[in-house]
Amino acid sequence: MTERFKLVTETAQRCLASWSNKDKVRFHLWNPNGIMAKRRASDDRIRDLVDRGFAKTGALLAYGSLCNYHTSKLLDLALKGRVSHHEAHYYVKQIEREIASADAFIASLTV
Repeated sequence: MTERFKLVTETAQRCLASWSNKDKVRFHLWNPNGIMAKRRASDDRIRDLVDRGFAKTGALLAYGSLCNYHTSKLLDLALKGRVSHHEAHYYVKQIEREIASADAFIASLTV
């Protein structure tokens, strides 16, 4: 494992503008501070609500782990040779929107 890869996927606290688009995708996929770590936490909260009976199983499709189109596209980008800025930025922003939507759903149940 190279030092750069280790920095991007393990030790970096935030995504830096000077990184390549591929490094930005790797950060968001595998770094504990990336968007996928936030996504997994959101998925866990939704799954917990479904398991405890506060939400129907359809919440997993709408907000949880089964709502994974943009997540799989971000993973596809990590496997590509070249990654455009638009692709990397777009999928990260869409996942952020999905997390915000799930958070709003969770807030509506806990009020």
